[in-house]
Amino acid sequence: MKNIKTIVILIIISVLGFVIFSKLNEKKSSLSAEGISNFAVKDTSAIDKINLSDTQGNSMSFVKNGNEWTLDNGKCIQQHMIYVFLETFKFVAVKGPVSVGALDNVNKTILAHHKKIEIFQNGKLAKTWYVGNASRDHEGTFMLLKDPVLGKSPEPFIMYLPNMHGNLLDRFSTNPLDYVCSGIYNYDPLNINTVDVVIPDSSHLNFRIELIAKNTFELYNNKVKIELFDTTKVRSYLNYYRKIHFEFHNRSANEEKIDSLKAAIPYYTIDVTDNTGDVNGIRAYKKTAAFEQRDFNGDIIKYDPNKLWVFTRYDELTVCQYHVFDKLFRDINYFKLLK
Repeated sequence: MKNIKTIVILIIISVLGFVIFSKLNEKKSSLSAEGISNFAVKDTSAIDKINLSDTQGNSMSFVKNGNEWTLDNGKCIQQHMIYVFLETFKFVAVKGPVSVGALDNVNKTILAHHKKIEIFQNGKLAKTWYVGNASRDHEGTFMLLKDPVLGKSPEPFIMYLPNMHGNLLDRFSTNPLDYVCSGIYNYDPLNINTVDVVIPDSSHLNFRIELIAKNTFELYNNKVKIELFDTTKVRSYLNYYRKIHFEFHNRSANEEKIDSLKAAIPYYTIDVTDNTGDVNGIRAYKKTAAFEQRDFNGDIIKYDPNKLWVFTRYDELTVCQYHVFDKLFRDINYFKLLK
């Protein structure tokens, strides 16, 4: 009986030993046998996806569609941000190895604080960068490389761009607001089907423009068709929708303020429908002056005379300038022929 128990115990110990050995071996297999430093990606034209994340929980993914880059959900991004990535991928170079004495500390620091960049070429993961802090002289950046075949490098390297002074970490922002396009309206007028403008506190001045054919329009005032109007002004008005951008995303209004705006009556609402039926709508609100200002009569100016709030089609709150939007804020009288 004792022999049976002994045999059972030995079998259990053997199985546990095998499991532990397998796990350790599995862990070791994810590491490269030696340090790897071929960070550069010479053929950046083959890059079609980039995943970016940090140790604070921020993450985003960029994909290439033809010649344009977007977020993985299809939303527009500022192309120059990706061009900074591609330039870094192509020209990054090794400045030198990390000294033996600093190796453990640098590894721990990168593990605790880094930005992770996964670079895909032709749909396959090509390289993974772990970008850490700047070196002490700020002439390089501590980086660790993971190769999909060789595994993760056991040691980091000091990397730099030959034409740049500073930390490469700053070239990979993980703030989504830094990427989103500032364009609200970017239409070829011939691709516009209708424009509906509503002025809630003066609804009798609402108007709707319908593009019937090139240089052929219909104009409505609250569903009443206007027979005589200035077609030149209509044509010019539609041209304004070629390039309308916001100044910057909301960085000051808290959730309470945002909810308060949404519950308020808008200053203007505009819906542009294109030839595919896609509707791009905005809601504009006057913005309370940030500090006390007075007009020429000495009266306090309640609203900011230069900036306003605008919710985009994606329900994102942005700050816009009147000198950009005033040309859109017309009413039906603007198009009527002078008698």
